[in-house]
Amino acid sequence: MNILNLFADKVDALNDWIGRMVAYLIIPLTLVVVLEVILRYFFSSPTIWAWDVNMYLGGLMVIFGGGYALHYDMHVSVEILLDSWNPKNRALLNMILSPFIIVPLGILVWFGAEAAWHSVKIGERYTSLWEPIIYPLRICIPLGAALFFFQAISKLIKNVNAYLVCRKD
Repeated sequence: MNILNLFADKVDALNDWIGRMVAYLIIPLTLVVVLEVILRYFFSSPTIWAWDVNMYLGGLMVIFGGGYALHYDMHVSVEILLDSWNPKNRALLNMILSPFIIVPLGILVWFGAEAAWHSVKIGERYTSLWEPIIYPLRICIPLGAALFFFQAISKLIKNVNAYLVCRKD
């Protein structure tokens, strides 16, 4: 189990670092929104790029935030039920339910990579007036899903460890 625990620790550290870094994207996103509002409503001169930049920045925060959120248990759960369960049963339930997140994320990585490759091949662009390239964001989708996938594997490893420790007691 040592190599699995090492893997889980590395995944946790990576998702923690990436989550903290992409959190700073809220600053340029906010600045772009403020600039767009000022230009649009005070100078009647909206930009053609603000919406696209905000889609990029917001998309990156969502794409790379999933693994971070899973690492820190920020996703929705029914705590009113789970709080009354002992740690062994909670770990067992999490182990049973883990394929329901791992399998879809694996599928998202696979099909996301195919879509990203297609986007790169055709030089896909947004259908906006500015028409920026979209494939860098498309490439980030399978990368973020892979980070989320590996974080789910890390959680599974930790739940197996917790279950085994509780079972011994």
